[in-house]
Amino acid sequence: MKLKSPHIPLGITFEEGLKILQTVSSEIERFDEDNEDFYRASSDEFSCGFYLKSGLVSSTWYDDPTGRDSEDGINLKVTLYLQRCGDISEWEDGINNGWIQFFTNEKSGVGLAYGLHKDVIRFNQIDK
Repeated sequence: MKLKSPHIPLGITFEEGLKILQTVSSEIERFDEDNEDFYRASSDEFSCGFYLKSGLVSSTWYDDPTGRDSEDGINLKVTLYLQRCGDISEWEDGINNGWIQFFTNEKSGVGLAYGLHKDVIRFNQIDK
């Protein structure tokens, strides 16, 4: 399995993030969510986007149904996303409230959360 969504690194500039989204679609949507700017691009296979804080990408968001055919496929997809922000051994399980599973990578300063069906995945910078 290979992820089709682009990697949007945390901490890059708005312009760099926008260029990445433009590889997905020329139509970029902008939203104001909880006083944070959010930019999203969609293709037939997935959607992705980023949140902007102080001119830098502070969070990334993916709605990716890859692997949905099996539990193994879904778990592999999550592993591939985790590997985008550090070695898999650096990630620690966080709380699971029944709806959202959280992971933390202290070394890279990144947190990950995904929903019950593991389609929507969000990376967040962790304040150190």
